[in-house]
Amino acid sequence: MKKSILTIAGLGLAFFFAACGTTQKSVAIPGTSEHHTGLAIDIVPKVDGEWKWENEDMMNLPELFAIIHKELPKHGFILRYPKNKEETTGYSYEPWHIRYVASKKIAQKIFDEGITLEKYKGEK
Repeated sequence: MKKSILTIAGLGLAFFFAACGTTQKSVAIPGTSEHHTGLAIDIVPKVDGEWKWENEDMMNLPELFAIIHKELPKHGFILRYPKNKEETTGYSYEPWHIRYVASKKIAQKIFDEGITLEKYKGEK
């Protein structure tokens, strides 16, 4: 079986993070990302005419992301990896990573109760 360079590079990155002890808390193992399902997207805000691409920059925008997160359920989306939910989700807080759950009602319930998708589904 022939592997693509991206797959090999992704595996190398995964092994690098594993060696650092941060696997799955900062990067998904290749092929397991929710982005591959088409149900997740990352938001990259533009502030004062400047795109905030870096994770550190986005972490410094809590007020902006609070507004964005409040609006997500109206469109069937949730914040996928909320603060202080690493034990449940397996991932560190990512204010930019949103997930489509299709149902505005379910999305609103998850937001209002401050729970994770795992908790809603009864997995954890």
